[in-house]
Amino acid sequence: MDLVESQIDIFDIKDFPGLDEIRKLKRGTYLKINLLDSAQIHQQEKGEQLRRDLPDFSIGIHMDGSEINVTKLITDEEILEHQDFFEHCAKEYSLLGERLINEFTVANGIPDYDGFPLKKLNGYIGNKNHNPTGEMGDWDYHFHGFHCTFTHRITKQEIEVPLTYGEEFGELDPYFFSIFIKTTPEFQPLPVHIYENYEDGKRILETMHRLGKFEIINSNLEGRKGYVVKDRVKKEVKLLKNAIESIMVEQKIIKKQPKWKRWFKRK
Repeated sequence: MDLVESQIDIFDIKDFPGLDEIRKLKRGTYLKINLLDSAQIHQQEKGEQLRRDLPDFSIGIHMDGSEINVTKLITDEEILEHQDFFEHCAKEYSLLGERLINEFTVANGIPDYDGFPLKKLNGYIGNKNHNPTGEMGDWDYHFHGFHCTFTHRITKQEIEVPLTYGEEFGELDPYFFSIFIKTTPEFQPLPVHIYENYEDGKRILETMHRLGKFEIINSNLEGRKGYVVKDRVKKEVKLLKNAIESIMVEQKIIKKQPKWKRWFKRK
């Protein structure tokens, strides 16, 4: 469902809507505040104030210096009420992601990736084991960065499968999780609307984590963590040092330096 736009024009900054007025904004409404004439110089100040005081809203400060966009995000109450739904969505995400990657590895004869899928399944740093874009049954796939996008050609269901969390293929990115929910036919009609894919998705993940339905796991890559549904068959995720460099060395994209050169570089 699309947002319904509402606009107000502000010529004098004293007429800028108060916080209580903005808090009454209904979910599904996109408020466009146009700052005109003398009010325009206050755009950045007012936008930053709204970001500080309204953490449950998406606040966009337009680069042209005259517009502030306000949208109410999904509430804690909505997530609490529909926690079973979001848990079910996360379980389906994990099951589908694992099934698609396993089908792909079998169909394309992908070598063992030793608990680090990116090692043999990336289109990011030159892996030549397979085409990075193509078709698999009813699905189109596209390997990019640390993920592979699978899109069903008939239903348009879309899922981004992570390649840097071992065989935990249900790691949830806020934006990708929202897109998955909104494109999965069996979830329609949604019991609660998601309007802002990233920011609503982020609130869903954080709240579901506080409720104990989701948990945080480490990536194969140092310094990266992600959300997964707690009720699942858990897989070991190996934390690897210099993982990306090791892939590039293996594929001869960069040459491994002798130990004495690496030591000298650190010094």
